[in-house]
Amino acid sequence: MITVVGLVHVEAGRLLVVRSRNKKAFYLPGGKIEPGEAPSDALRREVREELGIELERPSVLKRYVAPAYGEGEGAMVDMTCFTASLLGTPQPTSEIAELTYVTRDEYREHVETAPAIHEVLADLVASGQVRP
Repeated sequence: MITVVGLVHVEAGRLLVVRSRNKKAFYLPGGKIEPGEAPSDALRREVREELGIELERPSVLKRYVAPAYGEGEGAMVDMTCFTASLLGTPQPTSEIAELTYVTRDEYREHVETAPAIHEVLADLVASGQVRP
């Protein structure tokens, strides 16, 4: 089980996703929790490293457990998703190849996708926050 945190940020009916330089699929900004690190602190650190911005008032949205993209057969990810106010405009840093905003259907069209992101998008579409 790989324990991670992810930022759920929606603008104009689309979810913010990023792609790191060594992966083909887009995923939520965030990443692994370091030993002794609180999940909200891990989120702040990862978002600072990946997008060059700070977060204000992160709060837990939901936990997802799904097959882990790119981690081998049987690997699972336990992802705690947060929402937060962004302090600044997200920009890809050295470890991020690109960032974009997607609807559910736009994400489905990507050649490689992360199973947990499909679950996040399904919930966001069901709640009316993201366009199908």
